Formats: sequence, structure tokens, C-alpha cells
Amino acid sequence: MHIVPLISLKKGQLCDGYNGQPLSLEDLFTRIEKDAMLYVVDYDGLERSNPNLEMYQRLTEQCVLWIDNGPRRIDDVMDTIMAGATNLSLRPSLWPDMALADVFELTDDEVYLTIDAATLDAFPPIPMDVTGVVLFQQDPQQDVEFITTSFLKGKTATLKTYLYNVPASTVQSWEERGITGLLVDLNKKGEYH
Repeated sequence: MHIVPLISLKKGQLCDGYNGQPLSLEDLFTRIEKDAMLYVVDYDGLERSNPNLEMYQRLTEQCVLWIDNGPRRIDDVMDTIMAGATNLSLRPSLWPDMALADVFELTDDEVYLTIDAATLDAFPPIPMDVTGVVLFQQDPQQDVEFITTSFLKGKTATLKTYLYNVPASTVQSWEERGITGLLVDLNKKGEYH
């Protein structure tokens, strides 16, 4: 199972988790291995459609980037790729009329759909041409059995699936269920060995 460290960007500032504390670029580079995959949640892109493209370029000096910045059109995807993203996460809630075929014309890398566990019931069918899904749950105590049986097995059995915010004590259980990996706040990464 892959454990991918997660950081966020808020108002241009790096943070050591989804809702983490400020983090310097130098501190980040000492806390992760060179060329490690890094999941970046860019709130400036998600909330204001103003992604931190220059920061991505700086991060690529040491990391392989998986960017979740809420593109709303194909030009946003192109900008993100050109700034250094390897993997992309797209949010159907922000780009309801996305044309995945156009996205795949721009990249041969992995493209995921990001889903919030709170909105699973309203989520449309998952297109099978995406690489996988990222399921965010804000409360680690949510009924994860429900998520696994009704959603993951039903809709994404053949897709790569990453979960965010699951307790470290459940890693083996998730691995047994066939989950591809976990996204873990950088400030909690030490708990997941």
C-alpha cells in the first residue's frame, strides 16, 4: 500500500497537512525523501481559482507532484501540468462538464477524481477512463465500513483508490480490502510506518 504525504497551500503558504500548520519549503524538503510523491491540496485554486503555479515549480525541485487544485476548464489543466504536476486530481463539483478525453490528450500521467465522503450519495457514476478516485473524509471516525462496501467495491472496484484521513491503526485492514493507498498529512506521516 502506498502512503503519500499530503500538504496544502493557503494564501500562497505551505502547510503540513490538509488543515496543517505553516511550513517552510526548506523544512518540507528535509522531511520528505527526494523524488517522493507529494499530494498538494491547493486551497487558492480550489476556493478562488487562483492556483499557486510558481510554488509547484519550486516543489518539483525535490518532489513528484500530485496536484489537487480544482481546475474548471482544460486551460487550467494545461497550466497545472506545465507548472510541474505529474498526477492530477479533478473535482467534478467544480468542473461539472469536464471532458476527460481532452484531459487525456494533455497527459499520459494519472488522473483521479476527488470525492468528499459527505457527498457520496449524490455522486454521479465514475467514468472508467480515469485512473482512480481519491476519497476525502474529514472525520476519521466516519463509518468506513459503509464507504468500503457500498462505494469502493460498487463503483471503483477496478480503479486505483486512495483514502484520506483514516486512522493509522486501520492500515492493514485497508490493505486487505485492496485500497491502493492512503493520503496522510505530512505532520502525521510518522504514525503510518
